[in-house]
Amino acid sequence: MLIAFEVNLLGRFWMPILRTSTTTLELFGLSVVGGTVLGLVLAMMRVSRFGPAKGISWVLVWILRGVPALILLFFAFYGLPELGIHLQPIIAGALGLSLSAAAYNAEIIRSGILSVGSGQWEASQALAMSPFAMWRRIVLPQSIRIALPPYMTNAITLLKSTSLASTITILEMTGEANRLISTSLDPLEILTDVALIYILMAAVLATLQGVLEKTFELKQ
Repeated sequence: MLIAFEVNLLGRFWMPILRTSTTTLELFGLSVVGGTVLGLVLAMMRVSRFGPAKGISWVLVWILRGVPALILLFFAFYGLPELGIHLQPIIAGALGLSLSAAAYNAEIIRSGILSVGSGQWEASQALAMSPFAMWRRIVLPQSIRIALPPYMTNAITLLKSTSLASTITILEMTGEANRLISTSLDPLEILTDVALIYILMAAVLATLQGVLEKTFELKQ
């Protein structure tokens, strides 16, 4: 029974689910870029000396961290059309997931920036370094090394959150799994296939994290 389960059923559903992994990866890629850019902007606002910018960033992060990713997806796909803004499902999904990831990325990036001691900021100013040189040579190398592990952990969480996109008509891996379950009535084998593919994708990201950590350690 176990052999039939592994060979016949797992192999039967593997390829249909794997074909939709391209949609999952596309959604993940768009969300990573959007969440990183917006998170960086929010983090820079939080560490700035401009009071209103700090306040706006704090409020946005507080709201986005409090709203579930699924609700943000619904807002982007079902809510925005009420305001006259109609987005393609993949764009709406990327927007919702980007907003969710940005809130956590903002705090991760901010903690990395704040990890740079005040003495190093003062030393760079005493050496008359330009702001660009200070960020490039002192702040960013140290802050990236600190922020990288939690950032990659958030990226893996974001990868898994792409499964929520099936609720807004995006046929990614989870959506394809639901379709196959409704027609084949073999949920255990189908969900096992989906879980294995997600595990493989997460393993790639974890490996990339290890490579990047070693790279930045060598540069210190």
